Amino acid sequence: MKISIKKYLLYSSVFAIFTEAFFFNFIIDWKLLYLIIIVNYFLLFKIKKFAINNYFLSLLLLFLIHGFIAYTIIKIPYNFMFSQILGIAIIGSYYYNFIPLYDKEEIIKVYLKLSLFVAIIGYPMYFLDINLNDGIRLQSIFKEPAHYVIVVIPACYFYLKNKEYRNFAIIFGTLILSNSSLGYIGCALMFLIPNLTLKRVGFLVGMVPLLLALFFYVYSNYPFLKLRVDDTYNSLNVINTGKFDKNTNLSSYVLISNLYIAKKNVTDHPLGSGIGSHHYMHTERYLKEMRPPEYLRIIGRYKDNSFDANSLFTRICSEFGLFGFVFIILTLIYVSKSFSSDELFFAQAVVIYLLLKLLRDGHYFPPEFYFFMGLLYYYLKDYSSQKKKELI
Repeated sequence: MKISIKKYLLYSSVFAIFTEAFFFNFIIDWKLLYLIIIVNYFLLFKIKKFAINNYFLSLLLLFLIHGFIAYTIIKIPYNFMFSQILGIAIIGSYYYNFIPLYDKEEIIKVYLKLSLFVAIIGYPMYFLDINLNDGIRLQSIFKEPAHYVIVVIPACYFYLKNKEYRNFAIIFGTLILSNSSLGYIGCALMFLIPNLTLKRVGFLVGMVPLLLALFFYVYSNYPFLKLRVDDTYNSLNVINTGKFDKNTNLSSYVLISNLYIAKKNVTDHPLGSGIGSHHYMHTERYLKEMRPPEYLRIIGRYKDNSFDANSLFTRICSEFGLFGFVFIILTLIYVSKSFSSDELFFAQAVVIYLLLKLLRDGHYFPPEFYFFMGLLYYYLKDYSSQKKKELI
């Protein structure tokens, strides 16, 4: 039986975004993703002319120029920059060339099918306690619940908006069982964001003084809440001091320590320290100014997430400074037009993914990022072309 190259490319390229846990370590991590991408590049060259998006190329050049200047001034080894740009170029270019080979709906159909399958097998893995890390939280075939959540939540939203409630319930249930704060935030965003209007936002803003007054009353009169608020404030104040309580849990430490590093880095380098530099600035420049909990030093976890800053927002701001912050704001304004049409349900789903990505996981080239961003790019591009034709 003759195997269709296009069909293989379709299924393998979508499956690749679910493969983070498929790897083995021999000197370095050898991932199934790498094998898929390498093989598929040869097949892409065989069936189509390879193209590079001019905007994407310009962005890579800006990363290179900005990084070279910052690295030279701060004296950071250039390998941190080159590895990030190379990874972004390889994965980003692959999905940019892959997506135009098919109708977007054809790709989404395969993604939805695989997401549903991964969600379904997540239930027995959870209840039979055969998850890869622990049996307390559902994570299906992923290494972490948060990684599972971020890949399947666009499918969950798409099923909800298309009123396929059975499939929605299957995936939604896994988000709840993931016991992931990111999953709970994603669930809230699915219902909140599409229903936001200027009128409702204005109402919420008008309620702020009343809510603040109510909060102050409860804070002043209920000791249990005052204790919790004070503890939270003291934890957040570590962003300024870098001095952690000895009992700070790992999740809080990872979040706050990277915010502290980013704050210090932006203060010292308002225009950023260059792509890929957060890890170096974390471990070589600012870690000595922090006081991690001693137990994390003992078990060697006090540098956790130094490579990805624990969130894309934190990492971009740390490495690109004011440029990065402005870029994030402009990007969110641009993609927000996805909510202007009921024809853009999947684009809306990707925007929710992007918001979660900004909150957690600062890696620049996980495969699902360019898969989703590529689909979002083509959806908004086609939508803009359609609107222009209607005006003519």
